[in-house]
Amino acid sequence: RPRKRSSRAMTIRPATRADCPGILAIYNDAVLTTTATYDYEPRTLDLNTRLIKHPTQTFYLTARGDSMEGWGIFDGDLLVVDRSVPPRLGRIVVALFDQELLIKRYALYRGTPHLCSSHPHYPPLPLEEAECQLWGVVRAVIHEYLP
Repeated sequence: RPRKRSSRAMTIRPATRADCPGILAIYNDAVLTTTATYDYEPRTLDLNTRLIKHPTQTFYLTARGDSMEGWGIFDGDLLVVDRSVPPRLGRIVVALFDQELLIKRYALYRGTPHLCSSHPHYPPLPLEEAECQLWGVVRAVIHEYLP
């Protein structure tokens, strides 16, 4: 049975520590981890350490288009690309394919290597007899919720 809608307006209040026991809280540049007794241990959050394993082989790239949305890469997302990671089946790669820079999953399609998107409107691109240059493997995707 459908529930009746309330005529009261919804109100939103800030969550308190009691509402969220054991949650990870972030304040400015410090991350506070909590325990059941609410002891706080401040430590810094360094995205370079977290996301960049090979600094001299890493670059950033902004994704454009909708071909990889099914794999969590959306238009405008920032990609952390590592040139030192080998391209293995199933990994998402950045490649120059027939003079176009693409972000695709390296996969087998009908038994041969292809660059594949997650969107049905973009067919797999065969790598046999194609001009393709690997630029790197996507290590991380940074998706912002607020502009």
